[in-house]
Parts: sequence; structure tokens; C-alpha cells
Amino acid sequence: MTDLERIGQRLVTGFPGTALTPELVQVVKEYKIGNIILFRENIASADQLRTLCADLQTLIRSETGHDAFIMIDQEGGAVTRLPESCINVPGSMALAATGDPETTYLAGKLTGEELRSLGVNFNLAPSVDVNCNPANPIIGVRSYGDTPATVAKYAAGMIRGLQDGGVLCLAKHFPGHGDTAEDSHTGLAYSYRTVEELAACELLPFEAAAEVGPHAVMVGHIVVPELTGDLPATLCADAIALVPDAENTLIVTDSLAMGAITDSYTPGEAAVQALQAGCDVLLMPDGLADAYDAVLAAVQNGTLSEDRLDLSVNKILRMKAQFCA
Repeated sequence: MTDLERIGQRLVTGFPGTALTPELVQVVKEYKIGNIILFRENIASADQLRTLCADLQTLIRSETGHDAFIMIDQEGGAVTRLPESCINVPGSMALAATGDPETTYLAGKLTGEELRSLGVNFNLAPSVDVNCNPANPIIGVRSYGDTPATVAKYAAGMIRGLQDGGVLCLAKHFPGHGDTAEDSHTGLAYSYRTVEELAACELLPFEAAAEVGPHAVMVGHIVVPELTGDLPATLCADAIALVPDAENTLIVTDSLAMGAITDSYTPGEAAVQALQAGCDVLLMPDGLADAYDAVLAAVQNGTLSEDRLDLSVNKILRMKAQFCA
């Protein structure tokens, strides 16, 4: 693969509308983009979504020679992208309130089978954040509970279900968004946990997720001063080094178009620093052309090593072979 193709495999972009646009086609052709994320604005009906996903796969296969990850945030409950005519399961806290982890497994399997039938192969769920801060503005009912044991138990069921339903999924938001009082969509979120406190609480559900099987992790734009200094975890190698089984885990950034990143970093700075820190996949870089140019320059001047680039691409292609075929 050329540098262009390898970088393209590590990029995820969104687009407006419910069908392929000339602008999207041009972006995929120019940058060999290997992955797409869909939002509610992209979905009008089940039939339309099925056609759109098929068209996206045809386009990306023809331009890259590989299947595309087609991603969506289908957590259930408050974070639902599919229309009402599709299967939409309750949210995490409601599922955990049943008291039966088998409920989350069945909800995950139903969700996975529905997404797979529509052409979506990567669900950016579940949230494995421990809801331990009542002032948290972003997690709340998206969490399975307020203890790590509860979250680990129910999240593991959801992950198994999604995988058995035929889609790749991920655990988010590493290293834990539950004990924060900020929304990273609009600014940096802060956790004042020590590393020991993280290990005893927030990191435990991620460890449970790693034991389920092939998996991925989303790293959040969360500053943990003792661990990351002034950096968000997305851009911090010390934080990403704590991801369980990091060598075999597909490590995805949270959206790089969020205010937590765009307020302080250019698209190129954010993209390069995230890759240097150990992220494999860049979700929605703000200013895609600028981000791509900076990553290409970093590869060509040795700032980003060829070995690290190949390691990430190999992870991506292994996951695609399992979940996109």
C-alpha cells in the first residue's frame, strides 16, 4: 500500500445528506478514505440506509481495494440514530435496571443483527463509563451504573451481543468520562482521579471489555492532570498506554471536530499528535485536507514511523476481514 492508501485507512469522515454526494466521492477518491460515520441526518428510512451503505461500500472498495468501516452511534435510548421503523433498544441504565445481564446481551444481539442487515458494520458503543459524578452533563443514563462492577457486567453482555450480531463495537470513553463535570463536545473534560483511583474504578470496565474478544476502544478528550498533564487523553501516549491489550486493540479517537480539540489545536496538530500517542483511527478530523497533509508530512519526515503506521493498518484490516466481509 502507498502512504496515501495507508493514511486513508486510518481516517473516518462524515457527510451531509441521505445519498452519495459529488463532494464525498471526490474526497474518497483524493484521500483514499477508508471509513465513514453516519448520523441521523444521513438516515431517512431502512431501505434508504441499506442502499446508502451499499453505495458507500462500492465507492470505497473501488477506490481503496478494501471494505469500509461504516460506523454509527447506536447505543440505544437517548443515543439512537436509526429511524423508528427499525429496532431501537432501551438505553444502558434502563437495561441494567432489569437486573439481568442477559438482557444487555439480547439487546446487543438484536442491535447488531439490525445494523448488519442495513449495511452498518461498526457500532461506536457501548459507553462503559462509570456514572460516579452526579454533576456529569454528558453520561448519565448512557451508563450502566455507578459502580465499576455493575458497568463491567452489563457492558460485557452488550459487547458479546453486538459481536454475535455481526458488528464490531467499541468501549468508550477511555480512560473514563463518568467523573467529569464538562461536556467534551464543547470543551475539555477534566477528571482529577489519580492513576491508582482510575485503576480501581474507571479502568475496570475496559479490562472486562478486553476479555470478551476482538474489540476496540474510543479514547475521550479527557484531561487527567496526574496522568496526562494539560493534554487530553486522545493526544497523550501515557494515557493510551493504559488501554488493556493495546497492541491488539483498535484505538479510535473521539471526534476530532469537538470543541475540546478544535479550541486548542489545528486539524494537523490534533491528527499528528493523536497518531503519535498511539491512536489507530482518526474520527472526523476537523479540516480533513489539513489533517491529511500534516499526517503525510509526518510520515515522510519520520515524525510518524513506518512501523507504527503498518501496525495500525494491519489492525484495521484484520478487523475489517472479520466484521466487514
